[in-house]
Amino acid sequence: MEFKVLGPLGASVPLPSAAQPRRVLAVLLTRPNEFVHRDTLVDELWPQDPPSSAAAVVQMAVSKLRKALSPGLPVDDVRQRLRAGRGGYRLTVSEGELDVAAFSGLTVAAATATGAERRALLERAWGLWRGRAFADVPAGPLVEAHRLWLEDQRCSVVGKLVELDLAAGDHKAVADRLGPELAARPGDERFAGWLAEALHGLGRRDAALAVLDQCRRTLWEHAGVSPGEDLLATHRRIAGTGWSACGPPCRLPAATPDFTGRTGELADIARALRTPAPVVLHGAAGAGKSALAVQAAWRTRKRFPDGQLVADLRETGDVLTGFLRALGLAEAELPADRAGLVSLWQSHTADRRLLVILENCRSEAEVRPLLPSGPGCATIVTTRRRLAGLAGARPVEVGPLSSAVSRVLLGAIAGEERLSAEPDAVRRVLASCDGLALAVRMAGMKLVQRPRLSVAEFATRLENERLRLDELAVGDLAVRPVLADALTELSPGQRNSLRLLAFPGASEVADWFATALLGCSSREAARLLDELVDDHLLRAEPDQAGFLRYRLPGLVRLAHREPPDPEALRRALTVTAALAEHASAALGAEYPPPRRLDAPAAASDRVAADPAGWRAAESANLALAVRTAKNHGWTELTARLAEAYSDLVGPRNGGSPAWLGFGVVRDRLDLPAEAEKLLKLGHSHADAGDLARARTCFSLAESRFRSSGDPRGTGTALVALADVDADSGRTHSAVGALREALDLLRDCGDLAGQAMASSQFGSLWDDLGDFRRAKECFDASLLLSLHCEDGRQHDRSAKRYADVLRRHGRLDEAGDLLTSALIGTRSSRERHWEAHVLRSLGDLHAKSGDAGESELCLSRSLELFEYAGHRHAAAYTQRSFGESLRLAGEHTRAADHLGLAMNTFRELGDRRGGGYALLSFGRLRAAEGVATEAAAGLRTAAGLFRELGFPVWELRALKDLSAVDTGGRQRDRAREALTKIRFGANPA
Repeated sequence: MEFKVLGPLGASVPLPSAAQPRRVLAVLLTRPNEFVHRDTLVDELWPQDPPSSAAAVVQMAVSKLRKALSPGLPVDDVRQRLRAGRGGYRLTVSEGELDVAAFSGLTVAAATATGAERRALLERAWGLWRGRAFADVPAGPLVEAHRLWLEDQRCSVVGKLVELDLAAGDHKAVADRLGPELAARPGDERFAGWLAEALHGLGRRDAALAVLDQCRRTLWEHAGVSPGEDLLATHRRIAGTGWSACGPPCRLPAATPDFTGRTGELADIARALRTPAPVVLHGAAGAGKSALAVQAAWRTRKRFPDGQLVADLRETGDVLTGFLRALGLAEAELPADRAGLVSLWQSHTADRRLLVILENCRSEAEVRPLLPSGPGCATIVTTRRRLAGLAGARPVEVGPLSSAVSRVLLGAIAGEERLSAEPDAVRRVLASCDGLALAVRMAGMKLVQRPRLSVAEFATRLENERLRLDELAVGDLAVRPVLADALTELSPGQRNSLRLLAFPGASEVADWFATALLGCSSREAARLLDELVDDHLLRAEPDQAGFLRYRLPGLVRLAHREPPDPEALRRALTVTAALAEHASAALGAEYPPPRRLDAPAAASDRVAADPAGWRAAESANLALAVRTAKNHGWTELTARLAEAYSDLVGPRNGGSPAWLGFGVVRDRLDLPAEAEKLLKLGHSHADAGDLARARTCFSLAESRFRSSGDPRGTGTALVALADVDADSGRTHSAVGALREALDLLRDCGDLAGQAMASSQFGSLWDDLGDFRRAKECFDASLLLSLHCEDGRQHDRSAKRYADVLRRHGRLDEAGDLLTSALIGTRSSRERHWEAHVLRSLGDLHAKSGDAGESELCLSRSLELFEYAGHRHAAAYTQRSFGESLRLAGEHTRAADHLGLAMNTFRELGDRRGGGYALLSFGRLRAAEGVATEAAAGLRTAAGLFRELGFPVWELRALKDLSAVDTGGRQRDRAREALTKIRFGANPA
């Protein structure tokens, strides 16, 4: 039997082809005739994270080896070569069966031999090698260590043979022997020196020097060291001159000691520097491009043993002349003309490995002649522009620092202990720096310069825009001149575009707004904006819908501070008003409204496609637009913007800008318009669930309608006021308001208003327990609405009536009314009322036991309310959803929906909605058998309905309460509620 490992693994018998048995055999051959523990084999096969089946896999591999090495022999046969024991396995290898043993024997014998016998023994030892040891076996730690030991033994034999060849003067034999060896070990100084001596002896001086240069380059690249004295002496003997061991020219400035972050950019640069394509670091002025370039150069300089050169293209003097002098050329060797310098530079760098840094480049033409030509060279370019025309360039954007990195950099400069004492002030300082690396550095240095200055006081100074750039300066370093230098390079058109885009207070603007400000075609505006983005003076990022939004960095705006153009601002705000009105119309419609002639077609289509997304993106700018128009005295534009803003976000969320439109009307002393505005604001507050503000607006509207002699407006305001009063528990006031409203609307012949008031009266009578009166009111409402010009009031009355019928068990009638109402609301494209009808349909399907249809209707209702931003109405759908799921037995989901509804009602202060949610919650806990929680919820709900004056709902809560709490006063309270219903506790 023979085993061979000095090359591919082999044996005199066929071995298994699978990888695992061969790897096990390799480990056993490193320790022949010794027991190798099973754990050692597992560690060799799986150095990290062995599988749970590792021991079984090893056992199977050993089994396959036994069959191959001792075919037909039982496991326990004494002739078996591979035997188990002591928790492992032993491979029996006799003398002369393993080539490693033969190799070792020959080298030991050669050590004591002399003359021809010594050479013969060494040649025989070297001849046993067929390649790299264990060449075809994946090596684990044990096999790899054994392989390295064997390789050292082989190199020792090669060295002894070379010494014999050199002593005999056989330079050809040395060259033939060491050529392949040095190709595999290019950094071996001893082999390189011998091969150079041999080549020099054969008259091949240039080849000898090339070998020495290659070894020197490998040592520098892989180990960062220079050649030793022996190799230096060899070079002196062959070249006839000294060979400097101090390394190539390095003109890199010192790396920034507190350099922070940029790990992703450094990794990108390191990868890109493996090719000759120039790496273009582009970013805003002060972003830290030069510091990043120097940091990357120091980290990769070992790849470029022929030198690292740096040039700032803003400085005077010929860059190529300086580069060529640095590489050792004498003044007399430099051509006088530019073309000659470029040609010499390209030829001189063709076979070198240089790293070149070109800072502050302004154009592609400036860079091209300075690029080294060799494939082993690399170039880093820093620029404020993207230099897209530079062929093959690898761009790396140096963007703003993140908040976390800015915080680390500021702490590294100013001291972590000082900053940790004032964390809020530190955030304010960093917000003023806007992620600009130079600004963060200046802020840190200013804090170091002023040790008695608190961070909070410094933050206050920076927040003053008139002082900010003055504060960001220390010694001869400052942010302002760096930004000013970038601005001076702009064309007049670019500078004017920046002036127009500096919309005071705006953090970002949409592309349509920027186009309106610039006052040109969308194509021309896109070109101007792209140029500013390419120069990093404007940032462009897509919004949620994927459309571009532009942001002028705060520090750039301050450096380019000029008064805005009123005409451009008015033009842009007019387009804003038109699009806001378009978004408001689109939110309440099933289909996109027609395009507006006073707004760009593309922007109108975008708004109509996603009005809710447009509202979310533009809400802050809309509020700013209202205030800006008001400050400029543009009255009509202010009113338009304020009304559109109020329609989109609601007065509760809109704050003071939503009321500016009302202020405009009030200042004109226009009572009818003021009343209409108040009525609209009241409905917005009511939709948002703010009943107190809604009531105030409706009351003010009613008084102004009366003062202006408008019975129809007065009646409409009274109906709205009654709706709020009914929800708030002011039933007496609600009944009185509705009666007066019906008289007023009847006198002026407003059929739609009468239908609306009658429908409202019907819902109120049902809440008070008088179904007969409720039915009379609804019949009248439906009859009146049939004579109206459109069917919208009929659909609303039908929806309200259906809710009452459902609660009284008349499901078929309710279903017919809701089906008709759903068709009508979809036909009129009223999404808000469609959502209300769908909620009622969901309640109806839940009542009839159809959980699937109920969920479909309620899901769509919730989607429509949330899309329109009606949180209050959505909370009622959440409550219906919870009730439906409770009836379907899905208690976990029901609790989730009811929890969301209760949170919203609590936040908005809606006691009636809270009572509904608590009633459902109590029923849910009762169904789950949690009597204590059920009783608490139902008791609270009954109390709320009692306070609100809704005896029917109180009675429903008490009925459920009696089922879980038999010892309470439910019967007495139920009797009181019934008395209110039956004997005139209702409003007369």
